[in-house]
Amino acid sequence: MPRAALDHMPVNLTSPRAGSGVRLPALLDDLEINLFWARTDDLNVGEWDHPSLANNFWRLYQNDSPGGWLEAPDEKIVLEAGEVYLIPSGLTLASRNDQHIRQFFIHFDLRGAPPIVFQDLFPGPSLVPHRVSLCDTVQELGRSLAPSGFDDFGVQCLMKGVIYEAFGHYFNSLSQEKLERCRVRVSALRPILPALAYIQEQLAQPITNDVLAALCSMSEDYFIRRFREAAGLSPAKYILKSRVALSAQRLLYTTDTIDQIAEQTGFGDRFYFSRVFTRHTGIPPAAYRRGPRT
Repeated sequence: MPRAALDHMPVNLTSPRAGSGVRLPALLDDLEINLFWARTDDLNVGEWDHPSLANNFWRLYQNDSPGGWLEAPDEKIVLEAGEVYLIPSGLTLASRNDQHIRQFFIHFDLRGAPPIVFQDLFPGPSLVPHRVSLCDTVQELGRSLAPSGFDDFGVQCLMKGVIYEAFGHYFNSLSQEKLERCRVRVSALRPILPALAYIQEQLAQPITNDVLAALCSMSEDYFIRRFREAAGLSPAKYILKSRVALSAQRLLYTTDTIDQIAEQTGFGDRFYFSRVFTRHTGIPPAAYRRGPRT
């Protein structure tokens, strides 16, 4: 299987919940699914016991039998047999299995909208509402992955399709209150969207507040205040967090050297990169690269 990130395709998650009267803002029209990795594993008892999972990407999971669960700091999430789960990026999770399970998973990222948009909608691992057709399609996709391989274009299209469908069923199950909170959050981000887009495009380059403020037609002080209110972080901390997330993805899904990744993500040299990465993830870059992909 290739470790390089695959091409992405746009998806639209703006369909309103039937009868809710709430439409998510058009910002979500720009969402893209970027596939990283997919695999089907036969896991004997204890083979899925990981105290810390890499957490800078999204996951879709389906286990064929009971006996597997995820542990967040405040809860245990038992994965029901045959059901589909979406696990958002950025969570601190451990995994366990006390029975043999066959597990299919997809690692992916959502590009085009700031991660903060999804905090209220995905507070943790989320069960997609049961749909026989979706569960069957995901199961069949897991079976077809081994002979077809991850290079198969049709398999890539199917993977993006099931992710799209899973999000659609999940969004349609949300309460009007949750959708409204998302709408309000996205609306608050609108004034700083030019800055957010620039940050994602220029992570390898120095990024200064005066340039970001000018993109948003604001004074520097006013921009910093509005950015912190909307994103929950200062621009500098948001940029650093984005660089760490991108470098984590490249550690796992490319063969670039640590020096190359440090340069590509704006850290300059591997020593500063290693220090910052370890502080944010608790794991040095080389150890993170060797960590479990599950």
